[in-house]
This record gives sequence, structure tokens and C-alpha cells, in this order.
Amino acid sequence: MKVLVTGIDGFVGSHAAEYLLGLGGVELHGTHFPRQKTGNIDHLRGRITLHETDIVDADALRQIFMALRPDKVVHLAGQAFVPTALRDPFGTFNVNIMGGVALLDAARHQAQATGAGPDILLVSSGEVYGKSHLEPISEDSPVRPENPYAVSKASVDLIGQEYRRTFGLRVSVVRPFNHAGPRQSPVFVSSDFGRQFALIAASKQEPVIRAGNIEARRDFTDVRDVVRAYWAILTHPSEHMVFNLCSGRIVAIRDLIDIFQEVSGIRVTVLSEASRTRGGDAPLIAGSFARLNQATGWEPRIPLAQTLSDVYSYWKEEIGRGE
Repeated sequence: MKVLVTGIDGFVGSHAAEYLLGLGGVELHGTHFPRQKTGNIDHLRGRITLHETDIVDADALRQIFMALRPDKVVHLAGQAFVPTALRDPFGTFNVNIMGGVALLDAARHQAQATGAGPDILLVSSGEVYGKSHLEPISEDSPVRPENPYAVSKASVDLIGQEYRRTFGLRVSVVRPFNHAGPRQSPVFVSSDFGRQFALIAASKQEPVIRAGNIEARRDFTDVRDVVRAYWAILTHPSEHMVFNLCSGRIVAIRDLIDIFQEVSGIRVTVLSEASRTRGGDAPLIAGSFARLNQATGWEPRIPLAQTLSDVYSYWKEEIGRGE
């Protein structure tokens, strides 16, 4: 079975690669942006065929699809950080929307030319719901994106659904909520805290954790559970097009710090900084994965404490190597 993962060198892409290669019987291909570092997947070299391309290059994607003829596609490539989208909305719209359209059209061309298109998973975001007043958020909750990143994801989310209805492509859309794990960029909260604790352990930072709004409550899923859910959606055909992906466990951001204190054995002072707070953040975001569970049997397996312990260990190793 040929599987194509766009953005395979990213945080989630690298974990998807590990999971898929562990299944056996998968010929794994991945796209990565030209001249971008591939450190997340260097340990998998020789087991992945890499295709260097810009995801918005429609002609290049069409050539890849026609040469490869993938059976399944996981579309992860894109811009995933809200503050970056606020600084560069044009770039975010371009890569997240037009990159998605380029991929869908390449798959459409493959299906028309060969009579066999791939199963496609488009990765949207729980951010598309905005500050929902319905808790827990289901797939039937209103889509009300409230920042450029969320708008870009809502757009490609709806476009993917339209390609399924109009062109008959086997497209599924997943809306993941917060996820965490080793190799995540420290611009995201759990990885940021893990890195700060590792710096403290290495005597490179005073025992003070700098944070934003620690009272906000969120749903975190381990990235390894996330990629397992992605594959479950791709391998369980459903009448549903859209699936939420979350753990169903709500924790305050301050709880993350408490867990890191336990796994590291380090006690810290918490300093809240306005510069780390995102204006307009919802105090609570809680999702439901009931539809995903009913369609595939998926449920989260990895406890949050294990996730954060692995994040801390990852950063200790990185800092020990000099990051």
C-alpha cells in the first residue's frame, strides 16, 4: 500500500511516519518544503521516499500523484501557529487554503486519469469552532473561526467536503484539538513548559516558569494517539465526512505545570506574562470524540502524565546535545 504524507518532516508528520512504518506493508512517501531541515525524520532515512516540493505548487503535486498513484493521503503540510497567522495572514491563507486545493485537485486528476483516486484525510482544526457556547463541541456545532489561522482551516475543511460531494473523492476531514508530544515546537504551550523545565534541570534557567493565561482549560491528546486516529479514519469508511479528535479530558494550563513538577522533581515559581497571552482566548475549549469512537472504535490510550514526561525527556536530551 502506497501512503503519501504531506509535511512528513513536521512534528505530527514524523510521528505519523513512525506509526505507519510500524504497521508493515506500507510504502511510505512524504513531501517536504525545499531546503527545510528534516531532523525530525533523519532516524527514518532509507525507509521514506521524500519528495521535495512546495505544497502550493499544483503542477508539482499533480506530477507526484500521477507518478506515485498513492492509495492513501494524509495532508499535514501547512502553517499551524495562530500568532504567525496574525503576522502573515496572506502566507497562511496561501499555504493552508491553496495548498489544500492543490492537493485535492492532484487527487482529482489522478482519479480521472486512472479510475482510482486515493483516500484522503484533510487535517483541519478544532479552532474552526471559535469560542463555542456549546460544550462539549460536536461536529454539528457552528463553525465560527475567529482568527486567520482558523479561517484558513475552516476554508480548506469546507473545500474538502465539497470535493467529496462534487467530484466523488474519498475525502474525510478531521478537526484535532490541542495535541502534545516529543518533537513539538516550543511555541506551543506543553512543549514550551517541557523545555523550560529541562533548562532549569540543566541549570540554564532559574526555577521560574514563564507562562500566559494558566487558568485557561484545554483538551490535550498525545500526538501518538492522534496519528493512530488519523489512520483509523482512513481505514474505516464512513458516511460522515467530519470528525473531531480530542481526548475528552479537560485540564487547566496550570495543571500542565503541576504535572511537569511531578515528573521532573523540580518545584518552580510561575510568572504570568502578558506577552504570552493570546487576546480573545476562550476560557474553556472542550470537544467530543463520540462520532470518531462510534465510526472507528478509537479512543485515547496515553495518559497526559506520560505525554508530558516524554516531552520533558525529549527536551532534556535536546538541551544535553546543545539544542
